[in-house]
Amino acid sequence: MIRGDVRSIADLSRAFRGAEAVIHLAAIVGDVACQVDPDVTWTTNLQATKLVIEACRHYEIPRLLFASTCSVYGASDDLLLNEGSILQPVSLYAQTRIDSELVCLTANGPRFVTSCLRMATLYGLSTRMRFDLVVNIMAARAVRERIVTVFGGAQWRPLVHVADAAQAFVHALEAPAELVGGEVFNVGSNDQNVRIRELGERIAGIFGVDLETRPPSADDLRNYRVSFDKLAHHLGFATRRTVEDGSREIGDFLKAHPEVDHHDERYLNHRFPYAIDPAILPSHRPRLRSVDDLDDVPIRRARTP
Repeated sequence: MIRGDVRSIADLSRAFRGAEAVIHLAAIVGDVACQVDPDVTWTTNLQATKLVIEACRHYEIPRLLFASTCSVYGASDDLLLNEGSILQPVSLYAQTRIDSELVCLTANGPRFVTSCLRMATLYGLSTRMRFDLVVNIMAARAVRERIVTVFGGAQWRPLVHVADAAQAFVHALEAPAELVGGEVFNVGSNDQNVRIRELGERIAGIFGVDLETRPPSADDLRNYRVSFDKLAHHLGFATRRTVEDGSREIGDFLKAHPEVDHHDERYLNHRFPYAIDPAILPSHRPRLRSVDDLDDVPIRRARTP
């Protein structure tokens, strides 16, 4: 593992040298987290993407996968949306993903194949756990507080287990270039488009707890139902895990680890230290210049646990 800052071309040089492909996941993720410092968000989410592309080209890396989000669809009522639908972002986060997609797709060519994967809302256990995602927080509250709270309920969300999302990236990376070059794919499954109230009812039922309904949040206008046919038909990919699977694994984890506080800031993107205090990171500002002079940058590898 090489620890670094995606905004630093020197760090990218260390990481990319000798690579055969790049999966670009690095970003400030989430509507609230992106509003903490919009300037840092733009440099991290968009300008750094330009640096990633420049470094890929310099090291002649032939394949780049960019991690985007279905949040780019924004407020879209009850329409079933596909990769060609009009984008209606309602947050800074979504806008940075749209702009980064454009940069990546424009860079696509015969010797540098780029693709964008728009992920549905993730759920399930992960190495750095998040309890600010809708399924995860509902399951956590069901276990720890014996209640599930729904705000509004009529709005749609597409969902996908984090392990299925990871497998989709592997699938796209291994696909022939002619199938994925310059393409956008929604990542999820049609049967996991769910209204928030139905989702709350299902999770409350799993854990046998009450469901509480509150007025919709004025700060969250997202409402989108997404088609995942292209991923299934074009690449033959199908998800394997369900909301019930993800909810139960979170429940089992929390029951096995009573010391875990799902309110702790380490599990919340908008409270995660790097989000609330960008000064914690090295002060790298993107300088969109050639990486030719960085070939002699020494490799510094962090120790893995």
